[in-house]
Amino acid sequence: MRKRRYPSIFDAFESIFRGFPFEEEREEGIYRDPFEDLIRRFQEGIPEDLKDLVREEETSEGTARRYGPFVYGFSYTAEPGKEPTFQEFGNIRPSRGGIEPSAGREPLVDVMEDGDLYKIFAELPGVDKENIKLDSTERTVRIETTGEKKFAKTITLDSEVDPESAKASYKNGVLSIELEKKVKAEKGKEIKIE
Repeated sequence: MRKRRYPSIFDAFESIFRGFPFEEEREEGIYRDPFEDLIRRFQEGIPEDLKDLVREEETSEGTARRYGPFVYGFSYTAEPGKEPTFQEFGNIRPSRGGIEPSAGREPLVDVMEDGDLYKIFAELPGVDKENIKLDSTERTVRIETTGEKKFAKTITLDSEVDPESAKASYKNGVLSIELEKKVKAEKGKEIKIE
């Protein structure tokens, strides 16, 4: 009776290295790193907007190529009585073609409703207060930074707010914004009885 062989993770590596004569190539001085093609494809796939995140540095062992930082993640918020929300953040986005840049690095942002207020908290580590620019409309808040650390994000709100009511503070890398919701005055109409 023949023993049944189950697939293994090592089968994938075996298929990569099959037909790859390491010993002969080492002796001839033409050894090729098996990840060389993978790295080359990664470098070719980096969008132009992210090329400044690839740099070469001289080390004691020669030239080293440094990548990043590439940041991608999401936050999950669940409030009682509301649908949970997921928000992406980072300086890249996954796409069918690989990765694509987002408009600047997106900060991690929390948006909370507190009665007639919206409270927004954004993490902007390493940014000076003078380099933060805030804009608000009745439905959106735009956070953008200049200088060495660049962040950008537009937050869409569920309810209209009064942009004139905005208050903001910045401490220890955390930006806090408060906006009052617009109060819609209900106009009554007298009903005549016939």
